[in-house]
Amino acid sequence: MNGQQHVDGGAEMQGTSGASQRDEMDMPSSSLVDGAAAATDAEHRMGLWASFKRYPKAVGWSAFLSLAIIMEGFDTALLANLFAYPPFKEKFGQLQPDGTYELTASWQAGLSNAALAGEIAGLFLNGIIAERIGYRYTMIGALSMITVFIFIIFTSQSLTQLLVGEILAGIPWGQSWC
Repeated sequence: MNGQQHVDGGAEMQGTSGASQRDEMDMPSSSLVDGAAAATDAEHRMGLWASFKRYPKAVGWSAFLSLAIIMEGFDTALLANLFAYPPFKEKFGQLQPDGTYELTASWQAGLSNAALAGEIAGLFLNGIIAERIGYRYTMIGALSMITVFIFIIFTSQSLTQLLVGEILAGIPWGQSWC
């Protein structure tokens, strides 16, 4: 070995006991611990405005994700309320004997559960995608997808288009849950 380091699993060095060397490597130095404690104290004493100035990217990213989650909850609740609006019922409902329009129970159930089915698919996809490209880019991709898929819902001319739009919109909604 000629005085060179021998790496066996990353823990042993030539001429030293593996157990004692591992213990020394795992223990952080006291200056490192003291520095981390001082940084933590400084951040805890920092006021709100000072923290916004010091960490603008973290604040922006936090607001971005928080708004995405808030809007996801609003969107899923709003879609189910569309069934009660007269223009929606006239466009997608069936004429009843009393002259009013109503969306059939089967379509109401299908449309209500379509987004949930998409959300389940989105939850599964989120783990795979986030592992490969990272959570940040997964979230950005999901928010970009929802922008496109909302237009399908907004411009749908039939119940089938609306159903497909809700399933597709559910996928990025499911991704934002993680």
